[in-house]
Amino acid sequence: MMATAVLITLLFTTIYLVVYNTVFSHLDSDLDAESVEVHRNLVILNDRFVITNSDEWMEKEHRQIEVNPTFVQIVDIKGSLIKKTGNLLYGKLKFYPAFKNKTFFDGMLSGAPIRQAQIPIQNPSGLTLGYLIIAIPLEESALVLRNLRNVLFVAIPLVLIFLYFITKFIAGKSISPINTVISTAEKITKENIDERIELPLHKDELYTLTYTINNLLDRLQDAVLREKQFTSDASHELRTPLAVIKGTLEVLIRKPRSTEQYEAKIKYCISEVNRMANLVEQLLMLARYESGKIQPHTQKLNIAETLEKIILRMQHQINAKRIPVSFENKTPIFANADPAMLEIILENIISNSIKYSEEGKAIEITLKNENGKAVCIIRDCGIGIEKEEIEKIFDRFYRVEESHSSLISGNGLGLAIVKRLSDLQKLFLNVESRPGEGTTFSIYFNG
Repeated sequence: MMATAVLITLLFTTIYLVVYNTVFSHLDSDLDAESVEVHRNLVILNDRFVITNSDEWMEKEHRQIEVNPTFVQIVDIKGSLIKKTGNLLYGKLKFYPAFKNKTFFDGMLSGAPIRQAQIPIQNPSGLTLGYLIIAIPLEESALVLRNLRNVLFVAIPLVLIFLYFITKFIAGKSISPINTVISTAEKITKENIDERIELPLHKDELYTLTYTINNLLDRLQDAVLREKQFTSDASHELRTPLAVIKGTLEVLIRKPRSTEQYEAKIKYCISEVNRMANLVEQLLMLARYESGKIQPHTQKLNIAETLEKIILRMQHQINAKRIPVSFENKTPIFANADPAMLEIILENIISNSIKYSEEGKAIEITLKNENGKAVCIIRDCGIGIEKEEIEKIFDRFYRVEESHSSLISGNGLGLAIVKRLSDLQKLFLNVESRPGEGTTFSIYFNG
């Protein structure tokens, strides 16, 4: 409103000044035209001027007091009156000795405002012989300017008051949806994080803002639910081995046992401790990667060499289940990836394929180029995954139902780590599976 007040004041001031200058320019033009007419009737002789046409001084506009009379007066260089028009009666126009050149100014005549011009009368050599003083009334012009000024003085506050209420009304209507968004957002906590802000009817900037906030709440809700599930699953996964260890040790101390029994139970407790240590290590690894503090250091790698190294390292697991691993592609295929992260990804996927494959069933690994980019395909003949469960396998602690009731070991963190490391390196993972037929993992590299 302050800015608007300043702009309106400047606008009205400009309007007033334009009208003011137009009025006085018109009056000055009339005075100038009248002076030219009077000068035509002046003849300079021997440093004296003579009025040749006395009829000009007898015109009606100079003899009578009209609505818009013209007053004419001639004085010598000292200001002594030489001649004046009849409409001046007993008055005379004021002479200003300081005005040596043609000058327009405001004055007073018998208490009334006039616009006056004082013009020197000079001989051919430039010597001033006297002054021609012409004036016209300013009452009508002053009345117009005064009325305009009064109208503007009244209009400015009225316009500002009108604008204030109009702006307040429009702003209130515009801000009302924002207040709704604010009030709804303030009520949302982790207890009612499923509540959403109602989308406005018009798809404007506020609609986009509300839609973005709702999407943010969706992501926060997913994160909160994942954290709750993670806490529940982690506590469950850790509670089970701790309960087993505690129960085993309680049984051991109830009565003396043989050395073989102590050794067996201790070895069992150590295996459970190792399982917990592995679980904690994987949890810490996943937490580090999800924190964003660890960034991939990509470089051009020979994927075939990395696969051969991993297969060789996992040969003991492969031999234990007598699973033939087929990897025929010996052609060097390069792609950009972080060496350590890529090894973890491939090792986890191959390890899953070994664990969930029946004894003697083959695992096929294919490496090829598609559209100039490397693709690694790992196919097993394991238990397979239901279609609706494929998207869940990358969740932490998630394991397919068949694995829970079997002797397959694991804690459901391997594929969660695979997904996170793939996202960090911008690798695309695709999973296809059929229950009882097996699962195919495809890794698409960027370049």
